[in-house]
Amino acid sequence: MPTQVDPFALVPPQVIQRWGISLAMGVGLTALAIVAWLRSFRSSIDSVFFFGCLFLIAAAIEAVDAYLTGGWSGFYLHLFSAVLFGVTGFMLLAYAKNSAEIATLIVAMYFIMAGIFNVIVPMAADVPDRGWHVLAGFVTLILGPVLLGYRTRERVKMSVFRVIGIFIGIDLFFRGLAFSFLASDLRNH
Repeated sequence: MPTQVDPFALVPPQVIQRWGISLAMGVGLTALAIVAWLRSFRSSIDSVFFFGCLFLIAAAIEAVDAYLTGGWSGFYLHLFSAVLFGVTGFMLLAYAKNSAEIATLIVAMYFIMAGIFNVIVPMAADVPDRGWHVLAGFVTLILGPVLLGYRTRERVKMSVFRVIGIFIGIDLFFRGLAFSFLASDLRNH
């Protein structure tokens, strides 16, 4: 019978000692989710600009966590997430004046790429509490095709900004949960 490796054995001590930072980042992402949900009730072009800014803030949170995790395998998960959040945020800001179609495609592609990455990397990297990260990845992955399907319905195109806000909030909420549970386990370890 193969012996299972404790995923916390692969986590550098400085990451375990900084569990509070991971918790703060989880709470920060969850707070951004609530802001996205509240903002989703305003369906207009300025909402796309606002969501672009939310993505940039999330990119900063992920970049800080990537820096703090250093050489640990979780570094790549956070670094890629930071880059993906940042690119998506900049694209939303650059195309905010264009139509809902472009904003929907940008956000849907983000959900698909981030979902695939956030399902595969935690499994391959032996990230502690990877179940929460994989769940967050699956939720994100499902949001992409659902958003693309929602976009094609003629009668609901006007409310696509509202749906984008709700879906961004769902993504950030599950990421925040994953960070928070990881922080809790790091503290208890």
